[in-house]
Amino acid sequence: MSNPSLKEQLKALSIGLSSSSNEPQLKKEKKKMNRPAEAREKGGTKQKPAWLEHAQYGVELLKAHFPNCFKDLKEVCPLKIGIKQDLAKYLSGREDIVIGDKACMINSLAYYVNSVAYHKCMVAGGARIDLEGNPAGVVTAEEAQYSSECRKAKLQKKQSPQTVGQNAEQEMNKIKS
Repeated sequence: MSNPSLKEQLKALSIGLSSSSNEPQLKKEKKKMNRPAEAREKGGTKQKPAWLEHAQYGVELLKAHFPNCFKDLKEVCPLKIGIKQDLAKYLSGREDIVIGDKACMINSLAYYVNSVAYHKCMVAGGARIDLEGNPAGVVTAEEAQYSSECRKAKLQKKQSPQTVGQNAEQEMNKIKS
């Protein structure tokens, strides 16, 4: 299956979730998304990107199907190494879950494990869990160190996006001089 096909399925799924009585609202939302970012931001809260909505939807599906494994931000636990393969294997045997939701869950796993909360829970010696919530390994010191560095980088990036832009502008001015 190609990526455009998957994107089309996710789009169709998101459209299918909204009822037909919300059709005028859906058209309004599409028009909103086609406006420039400045115009959208003036209207109130900033609109979430579509990929973020799909990722968050997928995490909610993971929480619903695997409540012992995928938890709220305050209760996040390190996951078993190779859990993506376990998830794919499990979902391939389930015919009651639509293919769009299966793909969304597998893709959302990356969003889940790259969250600041997940990196924060990665402590050396901490237990990893499988899809059922059973212990499945231990976090090594190297993994904990890597996760700590990722968390710091994410927080730093989140705190100083203006600083990065200012530094780039200063560099461009130096080059022009």
